[in-house]
Amino acid sequence: MLSKSINWILLWALSGVVLTPCVWAEPMASGISGELAELRAMLKAQQEVIGELQQEVLGLRGELDNVRASYVAITPPQVMNIEQGANQQLPAPEPPPPASLSPDLSFKHRDWSFEVYGFVKLDASYDTHRVYNGDFVRYVYPEAGSDDNQLSITARETRLGLKINGPEWEGWHPSARIETDFYGNANSSTPALRMRLAYAQMERGDWQFRAGQDWDALTVALPRTVNCGSYAYQGALWSRRPLVKATWRKDTGGGELRVIGAIASAVSADIDGGGQPDGNDSGVPNCELTAVCDWRLAEDWTLTTALGGEWGQEAFDRPTGGESVYDSYAGMLTMVLNWKDRAKLMGAAWVGSDLGSFNGGIGQTVNLAKSESIKSRGGWIQLQTFPWEDFNWNMALGVDDPEDSDLSVGMRRFNVNASTSVFYKFTSYLTLAAEYSFLQTGYVGLPTANSNRIQTSVIVEF
Repeated sequence: MLSKSINWILLWALSGVVLTPCVWAEPMASGISGELAELRAMLKAQQEVIGELQQEVLGLRGELDNVRASYVAITPPQVMNIEQGANQQLPAPEPPPPASLSPDLSFKHRDWSFEVYGFVKLDASYDTHRVYNGDFVRYVYPEAGSDDNQLSITARETRLGLKINGPEWEGWHPSARIETDFYGNANSSTPALRMRLAYAQMERGDWQFRAGQDWDALTVALPRTVNCGSYAYQGALWSRRPLVKATWRKDTGGGELRVIGAIASAVSADIDGGGQPDGNDSGVPNCELTAVCDWRLAEDWTLTTALGGEWGQEAFDRPTGGESVYDSYAGMLTMVLNWKDRAKLMGAAWVGSDLGSFNGGIGQTVNLAKSESIKSRGGWIQLQTFPWEDFNWNMALGVDDPEDSDLSVGMRRFNVNASTSVFYKFTSYLTLAAEYSFLQTGYVGLPTANSNRIQTSVIVEF
Protein backbone atom coordinates (compact mmCIF):
# COMPACT_ATOMS: atom_id res chain seq x y z
CA MET A 1 0.00 0.00 0.00
CA LEU A 2 2.79 2.38 0.89
CA SER A 3 4.70 1.57 -2.33
CA LYS A 4 1.66 2.41 -4.50
CA SER A 5 1.27 5.80 -2.80
CA ILE A 6 4.90 6.62 -3.49
CA ASN A 7 4.54 5.65 -7.15
CA TRP A 8 1.47 7.90 -7.58
CA ILE A 9 3.31 10.80 -6.02
CA LEU A 10 6.30 10.34 -8.33
CA LEU A 11 4.01 9.96 -11.34
CA TRP A 12 2.16 13.18 -10.42
CA ALA A 13 5.39 15.05 -10.00
CA LEU A 14 6.86 13.84 -13.30
CA SER A 15 3.64 14.53 -15.16
CA GLY A 16 3.66 18.05 -13.81
CA VAL A 17 7.19 18.54 -15.05
CA VAL A 18 6.48 17.13 -18.49
CA LEU A 19 3.03 18.62 -19.13
CA THR A 20 3.50 22.05 -17.66
CA PRO A 21 5.62 23.46 -20.57
CA CYS A 22 3.15 22.12 -23.10
CA VAL A 23 0.12 23.65 -21.40
CA TRP A 24 1.61 27.06 -20.83
CA ALA A 25 3.67 27.29 -24.03
CA GLU A 26 2.49 30.37 -26.00
CA PRO A 27 3.92 32.20 -28.96
CA MET A 28 4.49 35.23 -26.80
CA ALA A 29 8.23 35.36 -26.17
CA SER A 30 8.05 38.02 -23.55
CA GLY A 31 6.32 35.73 -20.97
CA ILE A 32 8.46 32.60 -21.43
CA SER A 33 11.25 33.62 -19.09
CA GLY A 34 8.87 34.40 -16.24
CA GLU A 35 7.00 31.17 -16.70
CA LEU A 36 10.18 29.08 -16.67
CA ALA A 37 11.35 30.68 -13.47
CA GLU A 38 8.05 29.96 -11.82
CA LEU A 39 8.11 26.34 -13.00
CA ARG A 40 11.62 25.83 -11.66
CA ALA A 41 10.51 27.06 -8.26
CA MET A 42 7.56 24.68 -8.22
CA LEU A 43 9.76 21.76 -9.31
CA LYS A 44 12.20 22.48 -6.52
CA ALA A 45 9.38 22.54 -3.96
CA GLN A 46 8.04 19.23 -5.24
CA GLN A 47 11.51 17.65 -5.06
CA GLU A 48 11.77 18.71 -1.41
CA VAL A 49 8.39 17.10 -0.66
CA ILE A 50 9.48 13.93 -2.44
CA GLY A 51 12.67 13.85 -0.35
CA GLU A 52 10.70 14.17 2.88
CA LEU A 53 8.35 11.40 1.78
CA GLN A 54 11.30 9.14 0.99
CA GLN A 55 12.71 9.74 4.48
CA GLU A 56 9.36 8.83 6.04
CA VAL A 57 9.20 5.69 3.90
CA LEU A 58 12.68 4.67 5.04
CA GLY A 59 11.68 5.26 8.69
CA LEU A 60 8.53 3.17 8.31
CA ARG A 61 10.53 0.36 6.70
CA GLY A 62 12.96 0.40 9.62
CA GLU A 63 10.15 0.15 12.14
CA LEU A 64 8.60 -2.69 10.15
CA ASP A 65 11.92 -4.56 10.13
CA ASN A 66 12.19 -4.14 13.91
CA VAL A 67 8.69 -5.52 14.43
CA ARG A 68 9.46 -8.50 12.19
CA ALA A 69 12.72 -9.16 14.01
CA SER A 70 11.06 -9.09 17.44
CA TYR A 71 8.29 -11.41 16.21
CA VAL A 72 10.79 -13.98 14.97
CA ALA A 73 12.71 -13.89 18.29
CA ILE A 74 9.66 -15.06 20.30
CA THR A 75 9.86 -18.82 21.01
CA PRO A 76 6.56 -20.55 20.27
CA PRO A 77 4.96 -22.20 23.32
CA GLN A 78 5.70 -25.89 23.87
CA VAL A 79 2.84 -28.30 23.67
CA MET A 80 2.61 -30.42 26.87
CA ASN A 81 0.31 -33.20 27.92
CA ILE A 82 -2.29 -32.82 30.65
CA GLU A 83 -0.17 -34.48 33.36
CA GLN A 84 2.81 -32.16 32.65
CA GLY A 85 0.56 -29.14 32.69
CA ALA A 86 -1.00 -30.13 36.00
CA ASN A 87 2.39 -30.71 37.58
CA GLN A 88 3.65 -27.29 36.41
CA GLN A 89 0.53 -25.39 37.41
CA LEU A 90 0.08 -26.91 40.90
CA PRO A 91 2.69 -26.73 43.69
CA ALA A 92 4.26 -29.97 44.83
CA PRO A 93 2.19 -31.54 47.66
CA GLU A 94 3.68 -31.48 51.14
CA PRO A 95 4.69 -34.91 52.45
CA PRO A 96 2.33 -36.31 55.13
CA PRO A 97 3.53 -36.35 58.73
CA PRO A 98 5.35 -39.57 59.66
CA ALA A 99 2.66 -40.65 62.11
CA SER A 100 -0.69 -38.90 62.30
CA LEU A 101 -3.60 -39.99 64.49
CA SER A 102 -6.76 -41.12 62.78
CA PRO A 103 -10.20 -40.73 64.37
CA ASP A 104 -9.97 -44.21 65.90
CA LEU A 105 -6.72 -43.30 67.71
CA SER A 106 -4.58 -45.63 65.60
CA PHE A 107 -1.49 -44.72 63.64
CA LYS A 108 1.52 -46.24 61.89
CA HIS A 109 5.25 -45.74 62.24
CA ARG A 110 7.41 -47.40 59.60
CA ASP A 111 6.04 -50.96 59.39
CA TRP A 112 4.51 -50.95 62.88
CA SER A 113 0.88 -50.15 63.68
CA PHE A 114 -0.28 -48.67 66.98
CA GLU A 115 -3.74 -48.51 68.53
CA VAL A 116 -4.55 -46.45 71.60
CA TYR A 117 -7.40 -47.65 73.79
CA GLY A 118 -8.76 -47.27 77.30
CA PHE A 119 -11.47 -45.60 79.32
CA VAL A 120 -12.11 -42.90 81.89
CA LYS A 121 -13.94 -44.30 84.93
CA LEU A 122 -15.40 -42.47 87.90
CA ASP A 123 -16.48 -44.63 90.87
CA ALA A 124 -18.61 -43.58 93.81
CA SER A 125 -19.22 -46.15 96.56
CA TYR A 126 -20.90 -46.17 99.96
CA ASP A 127 -20.13 -48.78 102.64
CA THR A 128 -22.18 -49.25 105.79
CA HIS A 129 -19.02 -50.42 107.60
CA ARG A 130 -15.39 -49.50 107.10
CA VAL A 131 -13.69 -51.69 104.52
CA TYR A 132 -10.26 -52.20 103.05
CA ASN A 133 -10.09 -50.33 100.68
CA GLY A 134 -12.92 -47.91 100.00
CA ASP A 135 -11.87 -47.43 96.37
CA PHE A 136 -11.49 -51.18 95.72
CA VAL A 137 -13.02 -53.30 98.46
CA ARG A 138 -11.20 -56.45 99.63
CA TYR A 139 -12.56 -57.23 103.11
CA VAL A 140 -14.38 -55.66 106.06
CA TYR A 141 -12.44 -54.33 109.04
CA PRO A 142 -13.23 -55.84 112.47
CA GLU A 143 -16.30 -54.54 114.27
CA ALA A 144 -15.66 -51.52 116.48
CA GLY A 145 -17.86 -49.97 119.16
CA SER A 146 -20.15 -48.55 116.46
CA ASP A 147 -20.54 -48.95 112.74
CA ASP A 148 -18.16 -46.75 110.76
CA ASN A 149 -19.71 -46.05 107.37
CA GLN A 150 -17.72 -44.44 104.58
CA LEU A 151 -18.09 -42.77 101.19
CA SER A 152 -15.40 -43.13 98.52
CA ILE A 153 -15.14 -41.33 95.16
CA THR A 154 -12.25 -42.00 92.81
CA ALA A 155 -11.17 -42.06 89.16
CA ARG A 156 -8.14 -44.27 89.78
CA GLU A 157 -9.32 -47.15 87.61
CA THR A 158 -9.08 -44.90 84.54
CA ARG A 159 -7.11 -46.97 82.06
CA LEU A 160 -4.80 -46.20 79.16
CA GLY A 161 -3.42 -48.84 76.82
CA LEU A 162 -1.46 -49.24 73.61
CA LYS A 163 -1.63 -52.23 71.23
CA ILE A 164 1.32 -52.67 68.88
CA ASN A 165 1.61 -54.89 65.79
CA GLY A 166 4.77 -55.36 63.77
CA PRO A 167 5.71 -56.69 60.33
CA GLU A 168 5.90 -60.41 59.75
CA TRP A 169 9.36 -61.96 60.02
CA GLU A 170 10.15 -65.52 58.93
CA GLY A 171 6.50 -66.45 59.52
CA TRP A 172 6.46 -64.91 63.00
CA HIS A 173 3.96 -62.19 63.90
CA PRO A 174 5.36 -59.75 66.49
CA SER A 175 3.13 -57.65 68.73
CA ALA A 176 3.15 -55.96 72.11
CA ARG A 177 0.84 -54.33 74.64
CA ILE A 178 1.23 -51.68 77.32
CA GLU A 179 -1.58 -50.96 79.79
CA THR A 180 -1.72 -48.73 82.85
CA ASP A 181 -4.11 -47.38 85.46
CA PHE A 182 -3.70 -45.17 88.54
CA TYR A 183 -3.66 -47.66 91.39
CA GLY A 184 0.07 -47.22 92.00
CA ASN A 185 -0.57 -45.99 95.56
CA ALA A 186 -3.40 -45.58 98.07
CA ASN A 187 -4.02 -41.88 97.40
CA SER A 188 -7.24 -40.98 95.56
CA SER A 189 -6.52 -37.29 95.01
CA THR A 190 -2.98 -37.64 93.60
CA PRO A 191 -2.75 -41.27 92.47
CA ALA A 192 0.39 -42.77 90.97
CA LEU A 193 0.56 -44.55 87.65
CA ARG A 194 0.57 -48.37 87.81
CA MET A 195 1.78 -50.78 85.15
CA ARG A 196 -0.88 -53.43 84.54
CA LEU A 197 0.52 -55.01 81.38
CA ALA A 198 3.75 -54.55 79.46
CA TYR A 199 4.74 -57.48 77.26
CA ALA A 200 6.13 -58.37 73.85
CA GLN A 201 4.69 -61.28 71.90
CA MET A 202 5.79 -63.52 69.04
CA GLU A 203 3.30 -65.87 67.38
CA ARG A 204 3.62 -68.44 64.65
CA GLY A 205 1.29 -71.29 63.83
CA ASP A 206 0.28 -73.12 67.01
CA TRP A 207 2.81 -71.32 69.21
CA GLN A 208 2.70 -68.04 71.07
CA PHE A 209 5.41 -66.58 73.31
CA ARG A 210 5.19 -63.59 75.64
CA ALA A 211 7.80 -61.83 77.74
CA GLY A 212 7.03 -59.02 80.15
CA GLN A 213 4.28 -58.27 82.66
CA ASP A 214 1.17 -60.32 81.95
CA TRP A 215 -1.63 -62.30 83.56
CA ASP A 216 -0.71 -65.49 85.37
CA ALA A 217 -0.96 -68.67 83.32
CA LEU A 218 -3.10 -70.02 86.15
CA THR A 219 -5.96 -67.59 85.43
CA VAL A 220 -8.36 -68.40 82.58
CA ALA A 221 -11.56 -66.55 83.56
CA LEU A 222 -12.62 -63.90 86.08
CA PRO A 223 -15.99 -62.51 87.21
CA ARG A 224 -17.17 -59.19 85.80
CA THR A 225 -17.55 -56.58 88.54
CA VAL A 226 -17.93 -52.83 88.91
CA ASN A 227 -15.50 -52.95 91.84
CA CYS A 228 -11.88 -52.93 90.74
CA GLY A 229 -10.43 -56.25 91.81
CA SER A 230 -12.59 -59.05 90.36
CA TYR A 231 -13.16 -60.85 93.69
CA ALA A 232 -9.56 -60.60 94.85
CA TYR A 233 -9.30 -61.84 98.49
CA GLN A 234 -12.90 -63.06 97.94
CA GLY A 235 -12.43 -66.36 96.11
CA ALA A 236 -10.75 -65.47 92.80
CA LEU A 237 -7.12 -66.52 92.31
CA TRP A 238 -5.22 -64.24 89.92
CA SER A 239 -2.45 -61.73 89.52
CA ARG A 240 -0.22 -60.01 86.96
CA ARG A 241 3.55 -60.28 87.24
CA PRO A 242 6.79 -60.28 85.20
CA LEU A 243 7.06 -63.61 83.39
CA VAL A 244 7.95 -65.55 80.29
CA LYS A 245 4.89 -67.40 79.00
CA ALA A 246 4.40 -69.93 76.20
CA THR A 247 1.08 -71.10 74.75
CA TRP A 248 0.52 -74.06 72.44
CA ARG A 249 -2.80 -74.48 70.61
CA LYS A 250 -4.23 -77.44 68.75
CA ASP A 251 -7.54 -77.80 66.94
CA THR A 252 -9.18 -81.04 68.07
CA GLY A 253 -11.99 -81.04 65.54
CA GLY A 254 -14.68 -80.58 68.17
CA GLY A 255 -12.87 -77.72 69.90
CA GLU A 256 -9.42 -76.50 70.83
CA LEU A 257 -6.75 -77.60 73.28
CA ARG A 258 -4.41 -75.03 74.84
CA VAL A 259 -1.44 -75.60 77.10
CA ILE A 260 -0.07 -72.51 78.87
CA GLY A 261 3.17 -72.50 80.82
CA ALA A 262 5.03 -69.67 82.53
CA ILE A 263 8.15 -68.95 84.55
CA ALA A 264 7.31 -65.93 86.65
CA SER A 265 8.69 -63.62 89.28
CA ALA A 266 7.95 -64.70 92.85
CA VAL A 267 6.13 -61.48 93.72
CA SER A 268 5.71 -60.99 97.48
CA ALA A 269 6.08 -58.54 100.32
CA ASP A 270 8.99 -58.20 102.74
CA ILE A 271 7.27 -59.71 105.77
CA ASP A 272 10.45 -60.59 107.66
CA GLY A 273 11.91 -57.09 107.21
CA GLY A 274 15.05 -58.45 105.59
CA GLY A 275 15.23 -55.67 103.01
CA GLN A 276 14.04 -57.66 100.00
CA PRO A 277 10.81 -59.40 98.92
CA ASP A 278 10.59 -62.82 100.52
CA GLY A 279 9.84 -64.46 97.16
CA ASN A 280 13.04 -63.05 95.65
CA ASP A 281 14.93 -64.17 98.75
CA SER A 282 14.05 -67.78 97.94
CA GLY A 283 16.13 -67.72 94.75
CA VAL A 284 13.55 -69.65 92.68
CA PRO A 285 10.81 -68.41 90.32
CA ASN A 286 7.13 -69.27 90.29
CA CYS A 287 6.33 -72.06 87.84
CA GLU A 288 2.81 -72.18 86.36
CA LEU A 289 1.09 -74.64 84.02
CA THR A 290 -2.52 -74.80 82.80
CA ALA A 291 -4.33 -77.00 80.27
CA VAL A 292 -7.46 -75.52 78.68
CA CYS A 293 -10.06 -77.32 76.56
CA ASP A 294 -12.70 -75.45 74.56
CA TRP A 295 -15.59 -77.73 73.56
CA ARG A 296 -18.35 -77.07 71.05
CA LEU A 297 -21.22 -78.89 72.72
CA ALA A 298 -23.91 -77.83 70.26
CA GLU A 299 -24.58 -75.16 67.69
CA ASP A 300 -25.12 -72.45 70.31
CA TRP A 301 -23.27 -73.91 73.30
CA THR A 302 -19.57 -73.98 74.20
CA LEU A 303 -17.83 -75.26 77.32
CA THR A 304 -14.37 -74.26 78.51
CA THR A 305 -12.61 -76.31 81.15
CA ALA A 306 -9.19 -75.55 82.57
CA LEU A 307 -6.99 -77.33 85.07
CA GLY A 308 -3.89 -75.55 86.29
CA GLY A 309 -1.39 -75.19 89.07
CA GLU A 310 1.58 -73.19 90.32
CA TRP A 311 4.59 -73.72 92.59
CA GLY A 312 7.09 -71.34 94.13
CA GLN A 313 8.84 -70.51 97.39
CA GLU A 314 9.31 -67.75 99.94
CA ALA A 315 12.31 -67.48 102.26
CA PHE A 316 12.21 -65.71 105.66
CA ASP A 317 15.31 -64.69 107.56
CA ARG A 318 15.43 -65.96 111.14
CA PRO A 319 16.45 -63.51 113.89
CA THR A 320 19.00 -66.10 115.07
CA GLY A 321 20.46 -66.56 111.58
CA GLY A 322 19.68 -68.74 108.62
CA GLU A 323 16.30 -68.75 106.89
CA SER A 324 13.04 -70.68 106.75
CA VAL A 325 11.67 -71.65 103.34
CA TYR A 326 7.94 -72.05 102.68
CA ASP A 327 6.34 -73.52 99.57
CA SER A 328 3.68 -71.67 97.62
CA TYR A 329 1.44 -73.94 95.58
CA ALA A 330 -2.07 -74.13 94.16
CA GLY A 331 -4.33 -76.27 92.03
CA MET A 332 -7.37 -74.75 90.32
CA LEU A 333 -10.29 -75.92 88.17
CA THR A 334 -12.08 -73.35 86.01
CA MET A 335 -15.22 -73.82 83.90
CA VAL A 336 -17.19 -71.52 81.57
CA LEU A 337 -20.51 -72.54 79.98
CA ASN A 338 -21.49 -70.14 77.20
CA TRP A 339 -24.80 -69.88 75.35
CA LYS A 340 -24.53 -67.68 72.23
CA ASP A 341 -22.68 -65.03 74.27
CA ARG A 342 -26.12 -64.15 75.69
CA ALA A 343 -25.67 -66.06 78.95
CA LYS A 344 -22.57 -67.41 80.69
CA LEU A 345 -22.24 -69.53 83.81
CA MET A 346 -18.66 -69.54 85.01
CA GLY A 347 -16.64 -70.25 88.09
CA ALA A 348 -13.46 -71.63 89.63
CA ALA A 349 -12.47 -73.70 92.67
CA TRP A 350 -8.97 -73.97 94.09
CA VAL A 351 -6.87 -75.15 97.01
CA GLY A 352 -3.31 -74.25 97.98
CA SER A 353 -0.87 -72.66 100.40
CA ASP A 354 0.92 -69.31 100.73
CA LEU A 355 -1.21 -67.67 98.05
CA GLY A 356 -1.17 -64.04 99.13
CA SER A 357 0.61 -62.95 95.94
CA PHE A 358 -2.23 -64.56 93.94
CA ASN A 359 -4.91 -62.72 95.99
CA GLY A 360 -5.69 -65.95 97.86
CA GLY A 361 -5.78 -66.68 101.59
CA ILE A 362 -7.46 -63.26 102.03
CA GLY A 363 -4.03 -61.81 101.25
CA GLN A 364 -2.25 -63.78 104.02
CA THR A 365 0.86 -65.83 103.21
CA VAL A 366 2.85 -67.07 106.23
CA ASN A 367 2.10 -66.90 109.96
CA LEU A 368 5.53 -66.19 111.43
CA ALA A 369 4.16 -66.57 114.97
CA LYS A 370 3.46 -70.23 114.23
CA SER A 371 6.07 -70.67 111.49
CA GLU A 372 3.28 -71.95 109.29
CA SER A 373 2.47 -71.34 105.67
CA ILE A 374 -1.23 -70.42 105.55
CA LYS A 375 -3.22 -73.00 103.61
CA SER A 376 -6.49 -71.92 102.05
CA ARG A 377 -9.29 -72.97 99.73
CA GLY A 378 -11.92 -71.02 97.89
CA GLY A 379 -13.69 -70.23 94.68
CA TRP A 380 -16.29 -68.15 92.93
CA ILE A 381 -19.28 -68.53 90.63
CA GLN A 382 -21.06 -65.98 88.43
CA LEU A 383 -24.03 -65.89 86.08
CA GLN A 384 -23.65 -63.31 83.33
CA THR A 385 -26.68 -62.41 81.22
CA PHE A 386 -26.97 -60.18 78.15
CA PRO A 387 -30.73 -59.94 77.45
CA TRP A 388 -30.17 -56.96 75.16
CA GLU A 389 -27.17 -55.82 73.21
CA ASP A 390 -26.65 -52.78 75.44
CA PHE A 391 -27.55 -54.34 78.81
CA ASN A 392 -25.69 -56.77 81.08
CA TRP A 393 -26.86 -58.19 84.43
CA ASN A 394 -24.61 -60.33 86.67
CA MET A 395 -24.93 -62.27 89.92
CA ALA A 396 -21.88 -63.63 91.74
CA LEU A 397 -20.71 -65.32 94.93
CA GLY A 398 -17.15 -65.77 96.15
CA VAL A 399 -15.53 -67.39 99.22
CA ASP A 400 -11.96 -67.46 100.52
CA ASP A 401 -11.45 -69.78 103.50
CA PRO A 402 -7.98 -70.08 105.09
CA GLU A 403 -7.15 -72.99 107.39
CA ASP A 404 -8.04 -71.94 110.95
CA SER A 405 -5.22 -73.95 112.52
CA ASP A 406 -2.64 -71.91 110.59
CA LEU A 407 -3.94 -68.61 111.98
CA SER A 408 -3.45 -66.61 115.15
CA VAL A 409 -5.87 -64.35 117.01
CA GLY A 410 -6.92 -61.33 114.96
CA MET A 411 -6.13 -62.90 111.58
CA ARG A 412 -8.80 -63.20 108.86
CA ARG A 413 -10.41 -66.65 108.88
CA PHE A 414 -12.96 -66.33 106.06
CA ASN A 415 -14.21 -63.77 103.55
CA VAL A 416 -17.48 -63.81 101.57
CA ASN A 417 -18.81 -61.52 98.84
CA ALA A 418 -22.29 -61.86 97.30
CA SER A 419 -22.97 -59.26 94.61
CA THR A 420 -25.18 -58.28 91.72
CA SER A 421 -24.29 -55.73 89.06
CA VAL A 422 -25.73 -54.10 85.94
CA PHE A 423 -23.99 -52.43 83.01
CA TYR A 424 -25.97 -50.26 80.60
CA LYS A 425 -24.30 -49.07 77.41
CA PHE A 426 -25.95 -45.67 77.02
CA THR A 427 -24.05 -44.89 73.81
CA SER A 428 -21.27 -46.55 71.85
CA TYR A 429 -18.75 -45.03 74.26
CA LEU A 430 -20.69 -44.23 77.46
CA THR A 431 -21.53 -46.98 79.98
CA LEU A 432 -23.36 -46.57 83.28
CA ALA A 433 -22.89 -49.28 85.92
CA ALA A 434 -24.11 -50.08 89.43
CA GLU A 435 -23.32 -52.87 91.89
CA TYR A 436 -24.59 -54.05 95.26
CA SER A 437 -22.36 -56.24 97.43
CA PHE A 438 -22.86 -57.93 100.77
CA LEU A 439 -19.45 -58.49 102.37
CA GLN A 440 -18.70 -60.58 105.44
CA THR A 441 -15.27 -61.13 106.99
CA GLY A 442 -14.58 -63.45 109.91
CA TYR A 443 -11.68 -63.07 112.36
CA VAL A 444 -10.01 -65.43 114.82
CA GLY A 445 -11.17 -64.44 118.31
CA LEU A 446 -13.13 -61.39 117.07
CA PRO A 447 -16.75 -60.79 116.00
CA THR A 448 -17.64 -61.25 112.36
CA ALA A 449 -17.83 -57.96 110.42
CA ASN A 450 -20.46 -57.18 107.77
CA SER A 451 -20.88 -54.37 105.27
CA ASN A 452 -23.41 -53.46 102.59
CA ARG A 453 -21.80 -51.72 99.67
CA ILE A 454 -23.37 -49.77 96.81
CA GLN A 455 -21.11 -48.66 93.98
CA THR A 456 -21.93 -46.66 90.86
CA SER A 457 -19.70 -45.91 87.89
CA VAL A 458 -19.58 -43.72 84.82
CA ILE A 459 -17.32 -45.16 82.12
CA VAL A 460 -16.30 -43.40 78.90
CA GLU A 461 -14.42 -45.73 76.55
CA PHE A 462 -12.12 -44.81 73.68
